[in-house]
Amino acid sequence: MQEAMVREESFYRTPAGKVCVDLLGERMRWFWPDLKNQSVLGLGGAAPYLTRIGDHTTVRVGACFAGNPAEALGLSGQCCVVDPDNLPFEGQQFDRIVLAHGLQTRTNPVQILRAAARVLRDDGRLLMVVPSRLGGRARLRRTPFARDMPFTRHTLRQTLAAAMLRAERWDEAVFLPASHACRTLRRGRRMDIAGKVLCPGGGSLILVEAVPEMYSALPLSVCHKKGWFMRMRVSATGMARIPGAGKTL
Repeated sequence: MQEAMVREESFYRTPAGKVCVDLLGERMRWFWPDLKNQSVLGLGGAAPYLTRIGDHTTVRVGACFAGNPAEALGLSGQCCVVDPDNLPFEGQQFDRIVLAHGLQTRTNPVQILRAAARVLRDDGRLLMVVPSRLGGRARLRRTPFARDMPFTRHTLRQTLAAAMLRAERWDEAVFLPASHACRTLRRGRRMDIAGKVLCPGGGSLILVEAVPEMYSALPLSVCHKKGWFMRMRVSATGMARIPGAGKTL
């Protein structure tokens, strides 16, 4: 167990980890091809990916969460350590936010996403990279994604809506175990192209871009009453209304 954790925390210092960063960096540039003069915040363990997006005019800030193993991903000197529930940034400070390795089973994803939404500008965009619940974490063993909270697209929409964010664009990556997909960048590209054609929805990682929407907050679980039950309700206890008569008995 301890050996596996060491491998996960040193993943981004290995050749496979560098291929993974390049592979996902290409997908991030598909979402955001032009970040000229924009400010980007990398939350959780997103610091390795910040160098793959934007140009020399892009302002990049990496922020790891206190107590999160993402601190030990070899990111010393690349990011500051912050409280995920109280980010030390001004409101609406960033144009873009990348969230990776920031949501784990012991954390509250809605609380973290609301904190991120607070420092995101009204016209800003947030990009999440999370494992798929459909076997994603199993295929991502020996990588930091193996400890991240898995999602389906449906649960991601619900979680984002509860945080006053709306999912807009989707992508997926790493269709085979990371040990095979991240051997070379060319191999990873070919596998992802084939996976999207032959097995859409089967990627190990889900990428979702979300935008602020102040009226989108919804509870995570909603209980809908059956239509027949609603029709049988009466106006008051012991009172029955005669259809069409406008009187009660």
